[in-house]
Amino acid sequence: MSGAGPSFAADEPRGGVTASNWIARPALAWLLLAQLLLIAPHLRRLPLWLALVWLLCALWRVQVFRGLWPLPGRSIKLLLIAGGLAGIRLSYGGWVGLEPTVALLITGFSFKLVEASSRRDAYLLLFLGYFVALTEFLFEQDMGTALYLLLPVLLLTCALVALQEQEALRVSARPLRKAMALTVQALPLMLLLFLVFPRLAPLWQVPLPGAGPARTGLSEQMEPGSIGQLAQSDALAFRAQFHGAVPPRATLYWRALVLDSFDGRVWRAGPGSQRPMARQTAPGGAALEYEIYMEPTQRRWLYALERPVAIDARTELTEDYRLQARSPVFDRFFYRARVHPQAPLTDALSDQRQRFYRALPAQGNARARTLAQQLRAQTTSTRAFVERVLREFREQPFVYTLRPPPLAEQDIDAFLFETRSGFCEHYAGAFTFLMRAAGVPARVVTGYQGGEINSQNGSVAVRQFDAHAWVEVWLEDSGWQRVDPTAAVAPERIERDLESALAPGEFLAQAPFSAQRYRRFDWLNSLRLRLDELNYAWTRWVLNYRDDTQSDVLQRLLGEINPARVGALLVGGGALALGVLALLLLRRGAAPKPTPELRLYQRFCARLARRGYPRPPGMPPRAYARWLLAQQPQWQAINDITDCFEALSYRPLQARQRQLLLARMRRLLRDL
Repeated sequence: MSGAGPSFAADEPRGGVTASNWIARPALAWLLLAQLLLIAPHLRRLPLWLALVWLLCALWRVQVFRGLWPLPGRSIKLLLIAGGLAGIRLSYGGWVGLEPTVALLITGFSFKLVEASSRRDAYLLLFLGYFVALTEFLFEQDMGTALYLLLPVLLLTCALVALQEQEALRVSARPLRKAMALTVQALPLMLLLFLVFPRLAPLWQVPLPGAGPARTGLSEQMEPGSIGQLAQSDALAFRAQFHGAVPPRATLYWRALVLDSFDGRVWRAGPGSQRPMARQTAPGGAALEYEIYMEPTQRRWLYALERPVAIDARTELTEDYRLQARSPVFDRFFYRARVHPQAPLTDALSDQRQRFYRALPAQGNARARTLAQQLRAQTTSTRAFVERVLREFREQPFVYTLRPPPLAEQDIDAFLFETRSGFCEHYAGAFTFLMRAAGVPARVVTGYQGGEINSQNGSVAVRQFDAHAWVEVWLEDSGWQRVDPTAAVAPERIERDLESALAPGEFLAQAPFSAQRYRRFDWLNSLRLRLDELNYAWTRWVLNYRDDTQSDVLQRLLGEINPARVGALLVGGGALALGVLALLLLRRGAAPKPTPELRLYQRFCARLARRGYPRPPGMPPRAYARWLLAQQPQWQAINDITDCFEALSYRPLQARQRQLLLARMRRLLRDL
């Protein structure tokens, strides 16, 4: 290389990419890793073919970088777009909805990786990656998700730094250090905006397509197997925080829906079930208050213990003594409630309503009707009849299981006289049928029973496998009374938990990696409860930081909330954060870091100094090279190193040219 300028033949166009638009190896490596981590959490809900599409696009991009494959032409791009749209249409049945939209975004995110032909495209791809990171919060908002997404966001920032500094040929930790520094510098301003910025309603408050019971929780109807299917999920339904001691687990019946219409197989909520109570009366007796942090259901029903009172402006009490929201719950919902557990539901029940709660189809399940009449004839009161039917469940060989055999067309008869195996919906439905067949007003109630009490913070976590169905029977002397036929067959389900009541291997059989299955290991269970405590704090202080909570915090900080004080806090806090950052940058600017070529040249001079040839102060690089060669003519690499250094320092070079020269200078220095 001595005596001639550096050669840049390696920078000729490769696969349609030139030195002016080349995406350097470090930027591409950070970008591919960030893409992988961004798409990974969506794989639970994306079709498998979309993951294969990304793998193909990543391979194509690598081959383009190596110069082995060309960039796609217009016809291939159109073919990819058409294939992606068709695949989404076939997988989801359409393009409208939250999941198809996210799948479409990730498809475009993958295709853009192949199509990117310039640094401008790379910047667009990075900014699209930040947006894809936000889409995971449309489905999961817990603390674990937030912590996980910090990693791909950090890697996207690394790619951004590497793209800005194109001189590096090798993947190093330097962009990572810079990205971490940028993130730390942004934290004060981020926290300030979190405290002050007003909370806006989420734009994604739309029902999820295809959301069934396993996703949204309970359904507005109940048939054999419906709640049993829900009990296979360990997803969180809601958390409760009591003001005071937590009531015994056996008393925690969280009412959600009242199903009072039966067509021979399915129990449904009858007409008018969502009608709010005209006038709410304050029941007597001791009151119990609590707060609920509820997961979105896309429905209006809420969860409350028996005999609730609506004390939150966003909730109301229905005529069948349920709490419901004034609008569907599309986002995490926080509300306060008060119950009077000792107060009976003794409001008058008209003759018309009594006939409604006795109604059954004109035909069907003849053996169950006969049994009801026989048992009713053996008793002298409605209360005694209820106890007699419960005794029938206790004495006959009924089995509580999540895997009951399929039932015949006459479900009630088949369950009571043939299979005698079922889950809570089987027992609640059969018991209600027997009551009505004997002329007793009765209805099915669905909701959740129990919950896991966290001894660390006193909260109660209620999960989908706590879903339950029971019965309310009308007694003339005391009104509606809760009767749980499941407790007669499997009392451990009510006193302890679902796992205790099932056969070994039945609990969460479809979720083998659920932490709930390993509660018998003390250390693992303790760790799980600690993490659950952190998630509860995250839900309460971060996800629920809106409306009243934000007002309370600002009230404590400012004394009085008004635009002038909020503006002063925002401007003052921002100025303070930016001022500290400016001081750090100015202090760092007093001693600028040497460029990569200068660091290499300084290392070159230090090596020669150790050999007894120190560079005199102020001597130019070219003069130093001539002086060295005059004493050691065989060291011809000195001229090559000096040529590279002068070219890097003084010549206008493209990014790719700088990369090649730096690599050559490192190699010469290593071989010196």
